[in-house]
Amino acid sequence: MLETREPDALHERLRKAVEKKQSSYLWIPEHSITFTPRLLPVICGDGRALFTLTTNNQRPAYWIIRGCSTWGCGYDREDSSGPDFAELSDDLMSELEDHFGRGRCGYSGNSLFYPRRERIQWCQCEECDEKRWKARWPMVDDDGGCLWSRMDWPEGFPTVRHWLSWRGNLLDNQPRWPADVAVPLRALDAQVAA
Repeated sequence: MLETREPDALHERLRKAVEKKQSSYLWIPEHSITFTPRLLPVICGDGRALFTLTTNNQRPAYWIIRGCSTWGCGYDREDSSGPDFAELSDDLMSELEDHFGRGRCGYSGNSLFYPRRERIQWCQCEECDEKRWKARWPMVDDDGGCLWSRMDWPEGFPTVRHWLSWRGNLLDNQPRWPADVAVPLRALDAQVAA
């Protein structure tokens, strides 16, 4: 059901714009964390919409999904022509695990983010008993579910208002000449005054 394709040059530009270290907290500032949001390295659907996705165990850190403009999300899901984000969340979590790794033990489901002394209390497999290793962000700890929302494109990308939602604009796929198209005049054989 989830259609993906390889990233394009725009995707790399987006990655550079959004993967910047930030500090955030869930409940109180004293519990803030520093993390870098990570962009899923594949494009889903038409790639015109951006979504954030986090797990209950890893909030407020999140991944960014370049997804389809037809996907519904939250209150607008009834009006969308595509599937609701919730229907795609398992497939998206699998994509994240494929690209960033899984932070849960394959045998016991233990969190590999815990220190070894805690992990081996419940499981003594090779993953849990690894002495010098602990899972780190952006590996995925999907136990307990996930949350998502729409996200605006960063400054510098041509966008249009999303017809379904007040939050989360869309990448403009119909640039208007000449404002959105940067073509050097020499490429058009134009006469350039010195």
